Amino acid sequence: MKIKNHTMHLPTGLYLSPMVRGSELAMRMLARDHGNASLCYSPMLRDGDVIYVHQQWKQNTNIEKWKSVQIDGAGRTNSVEETAYLLLHDTCQDDTANCVVQLCGSSPKSLGQATAAVLDLYANTNGCVLPAGIDLNLGCPQQCASDEGFGAFLVERNPEAAVSSISAMRNAIDSYCLQLIGTKPTLSAKIRLMNRFEDTILFIQKLHKAGVDYVAIHCRRLKDKHNGAADWDTGRKIVAALESTLPVILNGGICDYECAIAVLNQTNCHAVMIATGYLQNHRNFRHSSACISISELTTACEYLDYAELYPPPSYLYIQKHLRWILRHILQPSGDPTFDKYNFSDPRVKLWTFLVRPYLRNIAQFRLFLALYVKLLCDEDRTNRIPRSILPLIEDVSFKIIKEAGQTSQ
Repeated sequence: MKIKNHTMHLPTGLYLSPMVRGSELAMRMLARDHGNASLCYSPMLRDGDVIYVHQQWKQNTNIEKWKSVQIDGAGRTNSVEETAYLLLHDTCQDDTANCVVQLCGSSPKSLGQATAAVLDLYANTNGCVLPAGIDLNLGCPQQCASDEGFGAFLVERNPEAAVSSISAMRNAIDSYCLQLIGTKPTLSAKIRLMNRFEDTILFIQKLHKAGVDYVAIHCRRLKDKHNGAADWDTGRKIVAALESTLPVILNGGICDYECAIAVLNQTNCHAVMIATGYLQNHRNFRHSSACISISELTTACEYLDYAELYPPPSYLYIQKHLRWILRHILQPSGDPTFDKYNFSDPRVKLWTFLVRPYLRNIAQFRLFLALYVKLLCDEDRTNRIPRSILPLIEDVSFKIIKEAGQTSQ
């Protein structure tokens, strides 16, 4: 078997950030095609799940058995099944060589094994194309990261283990790629600012010595989570301090193309990384000279078209995307008259309905958008309704959407 390695340099420009149930294949392809993304990350994968999937795959290489992701009554998935789907089915040859796979964990040994497992799975499936890179999540501020000791909490509690994890991942990449000719997958880490500038620089230098090719920095601190303005001034100082050492990617609340360019110019960073900005409207990141106003309906319909072409692991991904796209309409934060508990308001009814577990297929989500138009849009806007939902508007109702899920089962 000949592994197809790619000769990839680290692109500049805009990167799609790793996001749990947010940076799946459909979103990666959409961000590249219509959002000006030059590099995209996978959703975060836990090291133990990756290792288990790889072990099971080696025993039975029939990947079709991993096409089903079970969801329980509380809306929780089986994490192993979801990881298997993301590794074996949520990619394609047009995606792989431009995709960075993000891992999380706290054990250097397990992260090294998971890195080798990712490379082996990619080398033996999907046209034998390796991913563009492997990334270690050292920036997650969520409760799950605190409970499991990964992400930003690993850096806070045991920075030596974080550095050792990078060393183990570096060794795994180098060992696996010994037989390859050309550029091997990059190794990176996504981190947060530490409380002191000097500590951040020292930690990045340790990561570089351990083997990272570049770092991505969320320009907020652990205590900030995702709140408040990003600290671009400290980001600029870090870029300047590491100018001759390694490329630096900056991340934090970038909402559109103009904002991205401003951060690039202000900080001189190699590239910027974008998360929720892409979820809200991927077309906001096209070149400004070509940008026209794109409605939330067009954005949502475009995502559904891509989700139909590249089915995500479960309907939970689609629900998350539509909630991000429609949030500013259905849950307006700046309207003092809005009452999120007033179910006579169609916005509240639609928002609540969107997370119902019986919304499971693309047809139902298109019907949901048709109902959105029927209940909220004035006649002037009906002239600009996407064709995929226009014929559905007249007869649609909450009941019809629910029944559409029953008939498809």
